[in-house]
Amino acid sequence: MMSSQIFVAIVAASCVLSSGVVTAQTLVAAQSNTERSRNADASPQPFLQNPDLSKSWTLVKTFSDEFNSGRIDRSKWTTDMRPWGERAWSSDNLSQRDGKLFIKARYEPHTHRGNRYFYKLGILQSQQKTTYGYFEARIKGCSRFPGLCPAFWLYSNGREKNPKYPKVTYSEIDIVEMLQAGWDRELRRPTEVNRIDCNLHTRVINELGKEEWIRPQQMPDVCEHHWDAPWDPRDDYHVYACENTPERITWYIDGEKVAEEDNLYWHLPMSVTLTMELRPPLIAWAGVDGRVPVPDASTPEGFPTEMSVDYVRCWVRKPE
Repeated sequence: MMSSQIFVAIVAASCVLSSGVVTAQTLVAAQSNTERSRNADASPQPFLQNPDLSKSWTLVKTFSDEFNSGRIDRSKWTTDMRPWGERAWSSDNLSQRDGKLFIKARYEPHTHRGNRYFYKLGILQSQQKTTYGYFEARIKGCSRFPGLCPAFWLYSNGREKNPKYPKVTYSEIDIVEMLQAGWDRELRRPTEVNRIDCNLHTRVINELGKEEWIRPQQMPDVCEHHWDAPWDPRDDYHVYACENTPERITWYIDGEKVAEEDNLYWHLPMSVTLTMELRPPLIAWAGVDGRVPVPDASTPEGFPTEMSVDYVRCWVRKPE
């Protein structure tokens, strides 16, 4: 079998012959393809440019999927969920073909239990929950921008607790949210298409005994992280990952570390989740804990559209 070094060298040489230039993105793509080929015959390991050789990983199949079959593995994943706020999920918006998962968003005005919706979206959520580990997915964004957010994230259900952290009532780690067109407070305008968000959200019991949100808006120094990619996430697949430990949370994109934060609140059992969700101008923020549709902005233009996922994988550290 051809080694990964030889494969990457051949790809680089062919690029030089054709264009005279080898970009970092070309090499990352070549390494990713080699990784997929090698992993067909061996247990995959996290895709890292500079791996810590002191860490040894075990793949957790419960939260991992190569999406190689013709249908979604219902023993691992659920896709049929009731609406959350303005998010109307439809299991029909998920499919597997050609070794990939596709999550669709489509324009479909409808009413559910008296609430009006304009779009149907897709969600893939793990049947079981986990907390610490290394989480990785290879994703290509959807074509429409702005208005949608392909995302890979972990979140708790608000009921399960960790007795070591009794004041924490909710944990959410956004491994990646792309195409958000969020608000840039410094430039005072929506962010560009290449802004990659890696944010944190939590709820805690404060000193007065009341539950309160801690989010990027309330605590940006802890919860807000982003990275401006030198490429458009709609154009190709890239590897988005996060390691969660009791001490810290670290984000990686294409094997390079892009952000790190002390782990203050993110210790609860969480679901591994992939979603396609609405963003402004198709919705509006309605306070700290809500979103609402914007009927006047709702449009079929740019729909349907899909995000695609090559794989999702989860590892835990082997005991030292």
